[in-house]
Amino acid sequence: MNKDNLLTIPVVLAGRTYPVLVTQDEVEGVNLINQQLNKEFLELQNRYANKLHKQDILSMLLLTYAKDLLEERQRTDLAPVNKRIESIETILEQAFDN
Repeated sequence: MNKDNLLTIPVVLAGRTYPVLVTQDEVEGVNLINQQLNKEFLELQNRYANKLHKQDILSMLLLTYAKDLLEERQRTDLAPVNKRIESIETILEQAFDN
């Protein structure tokens, strides 16, 4: 990311403003993410009203996203595919060596 092309945009989450560095191409995506995070934060806050502090709700939100990211990475893990390709390459090499 070229520092000359970066913008600082305000991202408000749980009532706090954070300056976020983005490129012009990232502005719309970051704003959409910010809207989604605030929506989910408010849903959790309403569900756990008077039971959890904002920090606890943010932690829950972070853990939820981390879990989803891990699951997505596991679904898109190409290691088994790469292993199968290597097996096929080995078979082809052996066939052409004979």
